[in-house]
Amino acid sequence: MLKKYSRQIQVYVAALLLLSTACNKVYEPVASNNPALDTVNTIGKRIEANASFSIFTAALKRTGMYAYLNVPSNSFTVYAPSDAALTTAGLSLAVVNAMPLQDLTAVIRYHILQNEKLMSANIAAATVAAPNVIRISSLPIGTLPAPAPANFPIWMPLFPSKNAVTNTINNIPIAAADAITGTNGVVHSPATVIMPPKSVLWDTISNDPDLAYFKAAIQRGDQAAASSAETFQYALSQPVINLTVFAPNNAAFQALVYGLVYQQVFAASSGNAVLADQQATAAVNAGPAFLSSAAVTPAMAQGIVAYHLLTLNKRVYSVNFPQTAANYQTFVNRSIAAHPGLTISSTLASGFGAALSVKGVGNPSAAAAIAGSPLGVDRIAVNGVFYKINQVLLPQ
Repeated sequence: MLKKYSRQIQVYVAALLLLSTACNKVYEPVASNNPALDTVNTIGKRIEANASFSIFTAALKRTGMYAYLNVPSNSFTVYAPSDAALTTAGLSLAVVNAMPLQDLTAVIRYHILQNEKLMSANIAAATVAAPNVIRISSLPIGTLPAPAPANFPIWMPLFPSKNAVTNTINNIPIAAADAITGTNGVVHSPATVIMPPKSVLWDTISNDPDLAYFKAAIQRGDQAAASSAETFQYALSQPVINLTVFAPNNAAFQALVYGLVYQQVFAASSGNAVLADQQATAAVNAGPAFLSSAAVTPAMAQGIVAYHLLTLNKRVYSVNFPQTAANYQTFVNRSIAAHPGLTISSTLASGFGAALSVKGVGNPSAAAAIAGSPLGVDRIAVNGVFYKINQVLLPQ
């Protein structure tokens, strides 16, 4: 099943690497639309002049980004949290001044889009598939492999979009759009800090003890692949890809294992409930290793995992899912084009994705996403977003 995607994944990764090369050229200074090259009303100075952004201004100056934003021949879109938003997030002026400079620089650079003055009127609404506007921040996340020049950076993406309630950046609602304009840029003020992710999906998932069964299912399913480039681990490890993953927690897999083994033994033993319970409990007690047993073939595991990934190049934050349930295709649709996919809806609270409902065709009820932070259900990685859910999604 994944094999049908492998060539597409490899081509997509190669294309994005080439795009990263092009993006680096784009981020060189470009001619300003202002022939006078106004140095007085640049976006850096306009931010500094607004008392509501004094902490952000201090961070800009400490990281050297203040001078950068005052280059009149460049263009910028800055996502600047207000003092109130920063303080609520735990980033008071004292904290900003005490942070290691490298960490603070990474956070601040992730709030800046280069070479574009993106007004809110020009930000597209999210489609039912994914945010359809992708921009590149000024934060590098790695380097291109040979034959690219040494230390040639790949850049971190940001996802400006709109929903029925507000403008958003990634999974964060915008508290004030077009809050400040300057001759070389515009400021949108998000409701909180936009923290840059530090790891790819595979690293994040494989290091979470509560996703041990899901990790085991991925590894078992990958045994059906013909090469390493056709595995889920390959796709989940690519930093320039975009994926949306639904990751059932351990309790979800334990409930599924118990139920399936119980039903099978009960039917085979002419209704011996005691024996069915004993063997189902033993299967659960085997832990994630059960998914590597003869009872679960690599093809079975591959099919289950494929149903937990939205179709390739779809990074969908909770704020981009509709509040009325809609169907989304998964990796399964590469093998079964007519499969209805998953039925998903989101619940917003103060603009954040507070809840997510995900229903598989074979599930009697919908799975619920488990909150990843006080901000909502999104768990963000360099190459996508994943949701920890309380049921295993069944494709039939």
